[in-house]
Amino acid sequence: MHFHAYGYQGPGEAIRPYDAVRSPGGVGFETSPVPPERTAAWLAKPARFIKGTWDDPAEAVAWLERQYAEIEPSIAHPELRRHAPTVRTMAATALGTLRRGNDVVWVWWLTGGNYVDLVVVCCPNRDQDGHCPLGRR
Repeated sequence: MHFHAYGYQGPGEAIRPYDAVRSPGGVGFETSPVPPERTAAWLAKPARFIKGTWDDPAEAVAWLERQYAEIEPSIAHPELRRHAPTVRTMAATALGTLRRGNDVVWVWWLTGGNYVDLVVVCCPNRDQDGHCPLGRR
């Protein structure tokens, strides 16, 4: 198993439920950077959407932590985060999750109505039929 990272940062209004661009086979799916409705469906998008690929889940989690550090100052309503887990706790949970073969999704609303979606998808994936977007076995 290996791990692919994906990310979206943009207008929150672009994330519409049941939108064709969010479903594999839907019009615009292969060109839209908007996250698919199902996490594993990232693997059905072209390889150009991959932000990183690793064999070691710890490296994938390090990518999540770096991405979080970049967006943390822009997270909307930081006062609500005081009751949320620390990034260290989130990273430890993510590592255990990936080691068990499950995908990890971190999402936040940012100031200005933007939205960030950081994802690490296991490949091959138990929830997505098909091949690795990079052709790995």
